[in-house]
Amino acid sequence: MNGATTRKLIDIKPSVINALKIKARRKGVSLKRYIEDLLEEDSNKDVLHVPEGVTNAKVIALIGVAKPSVDVDKIDDERLQYILSK
Repeated sequence: MNGATTRKLIDIKPSVINALKIKARRKGVSLKRYIEDLLEEDSNKDVLHVPEGVTNAKVIALIGVAKPSVDVDKIDDERLQYILSK
């Protein structure tokens, strides 16, 4: 882990701990390290890419709101493809 860290006490069900212990053992790492890695990987998923210079919280909250749920390449309308690709 790089930089400052925050410690948190969390509750995890015994069945979940047992499953995570097995997975950690398979990867050859400690349970703590395995859980930290899982959380770090998950936090990096779906991270918004904020354009440089944008600092307004209201604008940042709007980024990605209108992202299409369909594959843009499968749309036949060229103008619509262009608009949705932005």
